[in-house]
Amino acid sequence: MSHDVVGVARRWSAQELEAAARHERDGRARSRLLALRHLALDHSVAETAGQFALGKSQLYDFYDWIRRFEAEGLAGLHDRPRPGARQRLAHEREAEFLRRVHEGPPASSGLAAWRGEDLRVLLREEFGVEYSLNGVYLLLHRLKQSSLVPRPHHPQSDDAARAAFKKRA
Repeated sequence: MSHDVVGVARRWSAQELEAAARHERDGRARSRLLALRHLALDHSVAETAGQFALGKSQLYDFYDWIRRFEAEGLAGLHDRPRPGARQRLAHEREAEFLRRVHEGPPASSGLAAWRGEDLRVLLREEFGVEYSLNGVYLLLHRLKQSSLVPRPHHPQSDDAARAAFKKRA
């Protein structure tokens, strides 16, 4: 197999591969281009693996990278999307969730600001989705919401009394 890999990698000039690597923004794809360049310079697969600190499983991926590079060009060297857990809150309901978050907790709740646990309850009761506490914070991060909030004001606080107190102090 290693002989086939080296033979295929020699189809491109080392200069072409180096130029492509210089302009590649994705670090993993850039490393793959440089490894292919190393092979194109008549280095063995074992030498290339040592030079790039690749393990055996990554070494066997060389052939896949080359095949994908031949078929798709530079795009073939980029990582494929990996399957993950499905999104619980539908994209169509994200705007509605954000609107609810920005409205703040209802006055009847006695809360001055949302906490993660409160948002878990909101998601479960109003949106019908279950999230862990960490999942709530990841959702907020994905929706570009900061965990920094202005100092909360209790719904029953008296702004006039607060201003009078500040004047006396």
